[in-house]
Amino acid sequence: MPDDSSSQLPAETDGPSLEALRRENAELGHQHDDFLFHLPDALVESDVRARQAFYMNRMAQLLFGYSAEGVAAGIPGDALFAEGEMERAAPLLARYVEKSLSTGVSYERSGRQELYEFRMRRKDGSEFVAETQSSLVLDDKGLPVRMRSIVRDITARKEMEKRLEEMSHRDALTGCYNRRHLEDRRAELERPTARCACLVFDLDQFKKVNDTYGHEEGDRVLRGFAHFLSRHHRPDDLLVRTGGDEFTLVVRAGSEAEAQAVSRRLVEAADLDSPASFSLGVAYRRPAETLESVLTRADRTMYAARGRRLRRPKSRKEQAF
Repeated sequence: MPDDSSSQLPAETDGPSLEALRRENAELGHQHDDFLFHLPDALVESDVRARQAFYMNRMAQLLFGYSAEGVAAGIPGDALFAEGEMERAAPLLARYVEKSLSTGVSYERSGRQELYEFRMRRKDGSEFVAETQSSLVLDDKGLPVRMRSIVRDITARKEMEKRLEEMSHRDALTGCYNRRHLEDRRAELERPTARCACLVFDLDQFKKVNDTYGHEEGDRVLRGFAHFLSRHHRPDDLLVRTGGDEFTLVVRAGSEAEAQAVSRRLVEAADLDSPASFSLGVAYRRPAETLESVLTRADRTMYAARGRRLRRPKSRKEQAF
C-alpha cells in the first residue's frame, strides 16, 4: 500500500492578533513622530488650502519661538514670513498644486527638490534669512493636502557671502575699492544724468622707495596714502586703487569748477598730511562720455602736486631716540 503520510499537512498556525497589530502600528507611529520631532533641521507642516502651519518639530519651535501648544492652535502662514515674502511664496505653491486641486487629478511629483530663500519672521518679530525645501503630503486620492518644509536659518552664511563679496571688491593692502568694483559701477557712472569727475593720482618715485627701502616700506607708504585720500573725500565719492602706485577718486561734482575745487583742496592738504608726493590729473565728465574716456583725459592732465617727500624709515635704534 502506498505511504500517504506525505499528504498530511501541518496544522496552520494563527497569525498576529488584531490587538498585536494595533500595538505594532502604534509603535511605528510613535517612532515616526519621534523621528520627525528630533530631526536636526527645522520642520514645519502646514495645510495647503488653509495656508496655516499646525506642526513644528523641536528645532522649528526653537527657530521660530513658538510652543507646541501655540503651533497646535494653528499659525497663519503670513505670520511666519517677513513683510512681502508671503506674496512671493503663495504663487510658488500654487504653481505646484493648483491644477490638482482645481481638477481633482492626482498630483504628479516632479522628482526635483528645489530650494527657495525667504526672509522669515519669528514670534517676537525678529527676522532671519531661510533656505526652504518642501514636499507635499497626498491623501488617498492623490491630492495634496499638507506641505512639509525643511527650514534652515542661513543668516550667518549670507553674512559671510556678503563679506566675501565685499572683499572681492576691495584691495587687500589699502582697503580701497579695486578695478572690479569700478567696472561694476560703470553703468551707474555712465548714466546720462551722472555728474562726476575723475581725479587720478600717481605716487612720485615709488619704484625707488621699493628698490631702496624694500617692499614693506613701500606697502606702508601705499596704506598711508590711501588713508590720506580717505580722510579728504566725501562718503559718496569712490576711491579706487587702479594699479601698483595709482589711485583714482571719482567724485560727485555738479560742474568742472567744483571738480577743480576738490583737487585744490587735496593739493593743499597734501603739504600737511600726505605721506608721499604725487602727480594729479583731473577731468570732468562730458555729456554721454564713457568712464574710460574720462580717465584717459585725467591722465593727460596729470601734473605734479607737492606733498611731503618719501622718507627713509628709521631703524629700531633710531626710533629709540
